Amino acid sequence: MTTKDKWKKRNYAFTCVGRWGEDGDDDWRICASGKNQSPINIVPHILLYDPQLQPLRIETNPVNGILRNNKRDITYFIHNSSEPSVNITSGPLSYTYRLYQIKLHYGVNNSVGSEHTIDGKSFVGEIQFLAYNSELYSNHTVAQQSPRGIAVIAVFINVGDTENLAFDMFRKKFYDIQLSDTCTELNGLPIDKLLPRTLQYMTYSGSLTQPGCKETVTWVILNKPIFISSHQLEDLRKTPYQEWRDSNARPVMPLNHRTVRTNINVKKRSKLCSMEVAKRYEAPSRYKIIIYNGRTIEWFERQALSLVITLYPTH
Repeated sequence: MTTKDKWKKRNYAFTCVGRWGEDGDDDWRICASGKNQSPINIVPHILLYDPQLQPLRIETNPVNGILRNNKRDITYFIHNSSEPSVNITSGPLSYTYRLYQIKLHYGVNNSVGSEHTIDGKSFVGEIQFLAYNSELYSNHTVAQQSPRGIAVIAVFINVGDTENLAFDMFRKKFYDIQLSDTCTELNGLPIDKLLPRTLQYMTYSGSLTQPGCKETVTWVILNKPIFISSHQLEDLRKTPYQEWRDSNARPVMPLNHRTVRTNINVKKRSKLCSMEVAKRYEAPSRYKIIIYNGRTIEWFERQALSLVITLYPTH
């Protein structure tokens, strides 16, 4: 029985996500019993700074593929023949990983949407770039079952005042996937427009967030979001035939003593950073403040210019 058939037979939609693997199905058992499941809640004060973590390298060639409404999320399948391919290397990765899929996670309102959370707080969405180990395995199906098989780059989504060019290519195709389990061609997608400009991230060992929840994933969560307009987000939420109530995000799973590493050196501070930290309690409500280890790392100001003020205490 294929994974698609199992979804249909057992109705393992996101409305019953907590029951994945409870019927004894060997292929999905790890969803319930695994100790390295994803997503997780990232607790800033327990992040482990690893000075050996190098910047992640992502080739940002435009890609061709198919955008599909599979009722559980919106997924972009990159053509195997798409050349040049998008390769991901360095960072916490020892091998070269080839991008094969992009998933969009979101919810019905701004309080839910992302799969990973920061200190218990969700973002309005999360884009996941799935790549397989192309040095050891011939395709992503084999890699998902194998050690160090998959790398997933997670990018949070926030609402800003300008439209995102690449996300708008998705948005224009939402109207072509209005029916259940439909797909449409989307070519020339500029990957770089879906990635924030940052060299910093958090990483841990985890799993796929849909059955069979294989624990073969190295997660890399970038420390800055991308911004899309409220209009783009609203069109995403209007996509029909989704088998979930509040969001298509899997609930966060226990960390189970895993280590979440980061290349953000929160202990190294400059005078500028110190001055800004002293002022953070006076920030008006229009700011969203993310704090690592008691120090301000990023400020996102939602104004007409969609200004992003980023303070990295690493200089």
